Amino acid sequence: MGAASFDFPLRLGFGCSGAWGQRWFDERQARAVLARAIERGVRCVDTAGFYAGGEAERRLGVVLRDLRASVFVSTKTGTRYESSGARKDFSEAAIRADVSASLQRLHCERLDLLYLHGPSSTELAQSLPALARLREEGKIARWGVCGEGRGLEEAVEAGADAIMGVYNFLNRRHAPVFAKAKAHGLGVVAIAPLAQGLYRRGFFEAGSAADLWRIARALLKNREELARARAARPILEAIEGYSPAQAALAFVHANPDIDVAVTTTTSLGRLEETLVGVRKVPPADLVRALSDLDAYRAEP
Repeated sequence: MGAASFDFPLRLGFGCSGAWGQRWFDERQARAVLARAIERGVRCVDTAGFYAGGEAERRLGVVLRDLRASVFVSTKTGTRYESSGARKDFSEAAIRADVSASLQRLHCERLDLLYLHGPSSTELAQSLPALARLREEGKIARWGVCGEGRGLEEAVEAGADAIMGVYNFLNRRHAPVFAKAKAHGLGVVAIAPLAQGLYRRGFFEAGSAADLWRIARALLKNREELARARAARPILEAIEGYSPAQAALAFVHANPDIDVAVTTTTSLGRLEETLVGVRKVPPADLVRALSDLDAYRAEP
């Protein structure tokens, strides 16, 4: 694929995930937010068949069908949620079933990019023949890995077209593998670029179900980063002409190895804030200040 395939009008992608895809979040509002993002230039959209039991993909498919927009869509395979919890399945039968279901929900004939979601070394190797056959059949154009640490290194070595991993001012540990991937011509996608908004004043104030979702997720997955996020707040708030979220995004876009930063929201206001921020040039003093934070998170 190479970085040229990620040459979008904006280095910003929209994630059809989280509260956006949940059945309890109003579908009309979800569609309106995504439609606005596309109308304002976003051309990279990411989702997964296991988000909200397929509801996120279905909603995305409806918007794409109605807008008839040319959008690069990535989705994922390998994870299944059952009553007993999450499990992995990278068998060819499972991958094919996921691809077939995704194509149907997204109203398309080919997936632009299919990510393996957190495969082990064995699962990655096991998946390669199926991915090659799906590409030959025209059902997927590219494949990649969405994961952590060594899993992303192995994706580069296995000949993936793209990798996706967390990167923000609080968590920069994927910087080396992002640089390696870019040097090898892969597309590099950063997720959680706004660091879940942990630094926002009033972060724990809930005015909606989507706010409760955000807070619960932070307490479950980002507890160790909360203190550092609060410590960074004065730096983020001191950058003239930037909101804290725009400053956080600017930090990510200052890394030339990143092609696209994918974020999500259920708010038109927050979306507009991000869209304005992505067009700003990262100030050097902001990057230096945030780089000086103790932002490295060690491997578990």
